[in-house]
Amino acid sequence: MNKDVIYIEPEDDITDIINRIKTAKQKIVALVPPQKIGVLRSALNTKLVAKTAAAVEKAVVIVTVDPALIKLAISAGIPVAKNLQSRPMMPSEISQLAQPEEEIIDETKEKTAAPAYQPHLAPKQPDQVINSQDLAEPETKSDKTNKPFQKASKTKIPNLDRYRKWIILGAAGFVLLVGLLVWALVIAPSAKISVLVRTTANNFSENINFTLKTSEEDVKSGKLLLEEQKQTDKAETEFVATGTKNVGEKASGKLVLTAYFKDDNNKSKAIPAGTVFSTGEQKFTITKATAITVENTDSCEKANSLTEMGLGCKRSITVDVVAQQPGAASNIAAGTTNWTCSVAGVIAANAIAFTGGTDKNITIVQQSDIDKAKEKLSSSNETSGKKKLIKGLSKSMVALESSFKQTVGDPVSTPKLGEEVKEGVTPKLESTTTYTMYAVDKANLEDYIRAKSKSKVSKDQKLYSVGSPFIERFVQNDKEITAKLKTILQVGPKITERDILAKSQGRKIGEVQSLIKSINGVSTVTIKPSFFWVTSVPSNANKVTIELKVEE
Repeated sequence: MNKDVIYIEPEDDITDIINRIKTAKQKIVALVPPQKIGVLRSALNTKLVAKTAAAVEKAVVIVTVDPALIKLAISAGIPVAKNLQSRPMMPSEISQLAQPEEEIIDETKEKTAAPAYQPHLAPKQPDQVINSQDLAEPETKSDKTNKPFQKASKTKIPNLDRYRKWIILGAAGFVLLVGLLVWALVIAPSAKISVLVRTTANNFSENINFTLKTSEEDVKSGKLLLEEQKQTDKAETEFVATGTKNVGEKASGKLVLTAYFKDDNNKSKAIPAGTVFSTGEQKFTITKATAITVENTDSCEKANSLTEMGLGCKRSITVDVVAQQPGAASNIAAGTTNWTCSVAGVIAANAIAFTGGTDKNITIVQQSDIDKAKEKLSSSNETSGKKKLIKGLSKSMVALESSFKQTVGDPVSTPKLGEEVKEGVTPKLESTTTYTMYAVDKANLEDYIRAKSKSKVSKDQKLYSVGSPFIERFVQNDKEITAKLKTILQVGPKITERDILAKSQGRKIGEVQSLIKSINGVSTVTIKPSFFWVTSVPSNANKVTIELKVEE
């Protein structure tokens, strides 16, 4: 009867063994463990094997000479065999199984000495009784003619562990070789095609309009949106204040004002507020408006003998005055002479002394201090200001350099002109310069140039480059903003990357070079394969890189 042989690996667990028993095709299953078996050195595992064999109606035989494993098999009711050619044995034959593997087995003795198979230890199904004929290989005719005491040859169980490493390495090497071939022949091949074309330069010059409102922008008609760029620079310097100011008390006193009236037509002399009275360098002002008057010159002439001298009628009043500037110098003695008055015909005199003037001098900022500080300020440089604005622009913007403006503010001192400089404070002078310039979106500018130049390029020509557009003659007024747009266009043969790809896919490198170079206007064709073994341009467009350059 045929049998299934299951070789147990050291890494197998009890679940693997049970599954392999269940899936065995033959009724008889021989379990061949390695020399150092671990999974079956458990009474529970051997009983699970026996239970599984009974459940799936299979007869299990353990092929081993390990005494410990033989005992576990007997306790679970599983037959054991010395090798795959010998018949299964039961407990009474333990002494025979313990012999060394090299011992010569006398099959005749085995047949006579072996007791009958014990049915109570085998599976209960009648058709699963195991005998020597079930487990051993079928006899040949030559076997039957052998002598009774002829020695039987021993077949050893192959040990696959010693070859495991080489099998794994061989399989890994095969997979690696296949992967390498797939990578080298399918994935790796790629090519870069560089085509250099000859172009001609065409001048482009157009008047263009601008707007500061987004809603009015119209690229097609040449009305582009301007964006104002602004930058502020501050310059600051310290200076020394040299001005002084007396903030003491002002002197005050009383003046006697006298006027003469000769006729009836001149009977009053007005003294307005602020009238200045001077003596030497000291000046005083009247704080309240008043007047010197006369009611009747006749009574004046009768009462005053001076009228005989031709001076007219004399009238006097006393007024309060205060010094224009503070200081002790305004304190003058009584009877001071040489008084003058800003009102003609009025004579002033002081009968009593002026007092109350005191000195208190402080440091202030004066104009000469500010003028000297201006010279120390870093002068605003228009060129550097323009460079700063251009440098701060995004690469997507084009500067209108002709729109550049520089505004220099008036210097401001701290403290201000005429103010006191307190102790411990250093005066400073600060100047602010504002730079402004307009810029336009580069993409919109190029779109306008391309649209405008379509009519100027022939059908067999192509626009390769719009150059570096620049704007001059910027004019801004209340009605419109205009300028002149200029650039140099590069025009060459009408060839696209798609045309180059169509002539290249799947062809030999030399053939591709000849096909592309035959196009009028193509100067140079260079093809760089990814590796030396790649001799053709890949058919896959994703593996072909095309670079179209303009000859300088």
